[in-house]
Amino acid sequence: MELKLILQMIRRWAWLLTIGLLVGGGIGYVLNLYQTPEYTARAKILVMEPVRNSSASSSSTLKANKEMADTYLELLFTQPILDAASQKVGATLRPSMIRAARVGETGLLEVVVRDTDAERAALMANTLVQVLIEQNEALQTSRFSSSEESLQAQVAEVEQELSNLETQIEQRSEQSLGVQTEEIQQQKAALEAQINSLLGEITRLEQDIDDLTPKAIAGQLPAPLTLEQRNLMNEKRTLLAQKEFQLELAQDTYAGLIAPTTSEVAALTSADLRDIEQANLELYRQLYSTLLSNYEAVRLARLENTPNVVQVERAAASNVPIQAGPLRYVIMGALLGLLLTGTLAFTLEYLDDTLKTPQDVANVLGLPVVGYVVNESAMEKSEGMPFVTSNPRSPMAETFRTLRTNLEFASVDKPLKTILITSPGSGEGKTTVATNLAAVMAQANKRVILLEGDLRRPRVHRALGMSNQIGLSDVFRGQMDIRDVARYSKVKDLAAITSGSLPPNPAELLGSARMVQILARLVESASVVIIDSPPFVVSDATVLSAKVDGVLLVIQPGKTHAEAARAMLAQLERAGAHVVGVVMNRVPRKNANYYGYYRYENDSAYSIENTTTDQAAGNDTRRAGKGLATMFSGKPGKIGEEATS
Repeated sequence: MELKLILQMIRRWAWLLTIGLLVGGGIGYVLNLYQTPEYTARAKILVMEPVRNSSASSSSTLKANKEMADTYLELLFTQPILDAASQKVGATLRPSMIRAARVGETGLLEVVVRDTDAERAALMANTLVQVLIEQNEALQTSRFSSSEESLQAQVAEVEQELSNLETQIEQRSEQSLGVQTEEIQQQKAALEAQINSLLGEITRLEQDIDDLTPKAIAGQLPAPLTLEQRNLMNEKRTLLAQKEFQLELAQDTYAGLIAPTTSEVAALTSADLRDIEQANLELYRQLYSTLLSNYEAVRLARLENTPNVVQVERAAASNVPIQAGPLRYVIMGALLGLLLTGTLAFTLEYLDDTLKTPQDVANVLGLPVVGYVVNESAMEKSEGMPFVTSNPRSPMAETFRTLRTNLEFASVDKPLKTILITSPGSGEGKTTVATNLAAVMAQANKRVILLEGDLRRPRVHRALGMSNQIGLSDVFRGQMDIRDVARYSKVKDLAAITSGSLPPNPAELLGSARMVQILARLVESASVVIIDSPPFVVSDATVLSAKVDGVLLVIQPGKTHAEAARAMLAQLERAGAHVVGVVMNRVPRKNANYYGYYRYENDSAYSIENTTTDQAAGNDTRRAGKGLATMFSGKPGKIGEEATS
C-alpha cells in the first residue's frame, strides 16, 4: 500500500519532476559551455625518519614515517612555502589549487596541483616540492648553525695563529734580549686575556647545562627531556669540552712562558726561543686538529637529525582536462533538478492535509468509502437529465449502481428511507452525486423523491432541468401542499421537490416540526427520499442530519481538508446522525484504477461504443414523463400531477 501511495504521489507530481529534469539538464549543459578547462599534475615525495633512528624497529619506524608525513602535509600549505614557489613560477599559487594526501599507510605523499594551463600545473607541482625540500634543509640547518659558526670562527683564529707562529719561526734571527723579553711579555698578556675569556665562557656554558638539567622533586622522578632539549644540551656539552681544552692549552703555554726567571731569560739564546715557539706551534696544531674534529662531529649530527625528503616522481603535463564532458554535466544537472523538485513535491505533499485516498478517509474519519466517482466533465455539465440516465451503459453509471448496492447492504438492519447528501465544503459535487444516485435508484424500480434541502444556493432544479418558481419554501409558508410542489422528472419513478423562493431563515425552517411532518409524508409516498443539503459551512446540514435515517458524505480527493472533514464528523456525532459512509467524488481519471474504478470502456463486452445511444438510453427515454402517475394511488400524501419543467 505504501508503494502505491508513493507511485501515486510521483504520478501527481510528474509534471514538476519533468520540469526539474529538463531545467536541470539545460543548466548543466550551459555551465559546460562556459566552463574553463582545468588540468592537474601529480608529483610524489618520500618522507623518512633521520638516519640516527635507523636502528629502531620496523613498526616504530613505520609509525614515525606516517607522523612525519602528516607533519610535512601541513608544512606544504604554509604561506612561506607558497610564496617562495609562486615567486619561482611567476604565478600565484593558492591553497585551493593544491591537494595533498598520504598514499595509503606509507610515508609517501602525493601532491596534486590544478591550473587552467597543463604545463604551468606541472611546473607548479615540481617547484612546490623543490621549495619544500629546500625549506626542510634550511630549517634543520638552523638548529646547528650557531655551533657550526662558532667552530668555524675558532678554526679560522687558530689557523691565523699557526700561520703567525710559522712565520715567526722562519724569520727568527738574533735579536736583542730586550726585544725577546718584550715579545714574551706581549705573548703573556695575550694568553692572560685568552685565559680570562675562556674562563667566562666555561662558566656560562656550565650554567646553561645546569639550567637544562631536570630538577628532581620530592617523591617524583625528573621530567624527561624533549628531543630539542637533548640536542641543545649535547651542543652545550660539546662547546664546554672545546673551551676546557683550549683553556688547558693556553694555561700550559702561559706556564712555559713564565717559568724562566729574569736571569734565565737573560741567558736565553735565540735557539732556546725558537724551541719555545716550536712547542707553542705543536700545541696550536693539536688545538686545530681538535677543532676540526668537533666541527665535523657537529655537521654529522646535523645530517643524522635531518629527515629525508626526496622527490620520487616528477609531475608531468597532462592534456586531458579534469572537467566532465557535456553528457556528464547534463546528467548531473538533471539529477540535481530532479532532487530539488522532488524535495519540493515531497514538502508540498507533506504540508497538504487534504484527503486523497481511501486510507486517508479511514485514518482520519474512521468511515468506509462506499462509492467512487471519477471526474467526468460531461457529467458535471449535464443539465436537464442526470448523466446516468442519458448514459446508462457508461462506466460512470456503473459506479453509481455500485454505490446503490453498497447503500442497500448498509440498510440491512434498518432501511434507509431518508438519505442526506452533504459535504464539508462547497463545490465538492454533492448535488451531482444526489441527482445521479436518485436516478440509479429509480432505475431499480424504486419510487424516489429528490428533495432540495439547500435553501441558500439550490441546484437540483438546474440538474433536472426544472423551474424553481414553487417548492419547499411554499410548503413552509402554508401556501401549497407537499404534493402540489412535487413534480415529475424525465426519469421514471423519480420526483423532485425544488426549493422555491429563498427564505431569510433556512436553518430555522429546516429544524422546525413542520420539516419533520414533511419528511414523514414523503416517506409514506416513496421508497427512498434523497435530500441534497448545503455544505457543513452552515448549520442547515447539521439540523437535517438528525432527522434522516442516514447521512452520506461527499468529499473531493485533494480538495477536502482533513480538519474540515473531522469537524463535520464531530458535528454529526453530536447531532446523533447515522453516517453511512463516504463517497469520493471527482477522482482523477489517471488514478481511477487505484480507487477501484473499473474502466469498462477498455472491455469490448461492456464498451458503450458497441451500443447506439438510443439503445443505451432506450427504455428510460421512452418512459420519461410517465413514471409517477400511479405512485401511492389513493394514499395520503400522494404525489400530484406532473408539473411543467
